[in-house]
Amino acid sequence: MKAVLLALLAIGLALQPGAALQCYSCTAQMSNQDCHNVKNCSQTETYCWTSHVRAIGILKLISKGCTSECVDDADNYYVGKKNITCCSTNLCNVSGAYAVQPATTLGLLTALIGLLLWGSGQL
Repeated sequence: MKAVLLALLAIGLALQPGAALQCYSCTAQMSNQDCHNVKNCSQTETYCWTSHVRAIGILKLISKGCTSECVDDADNYYVGKKNITCCSTNLCNVSGAYAVQPATTLGLLTALIGLLLWGSGQL
């Protein structure tokens, strides 16, 4: 009897379709609070991702979504920074906890001097 019940359970689990991953999804929002739309990912999309972009310490943008391939990544630019984080459980990209750090003071100072010189025609 136990063998029959175990076989029925195994068949039931095998026939039940797997649920798709759910991720939060948004594009270029100024705040994580504006980034809580839930998206049902396709069967091939197995990761949730979050992208944070900060430029000149002023502009901050966050984007989120589903993807089939994802690699955590961080890029430093002349006047800003971009971070991409990945996770693989339902709604795991809820937080803006992986927020980027402000650009360095030296980088900001260099950018501002460059902009001032460019604007005055000395560059």
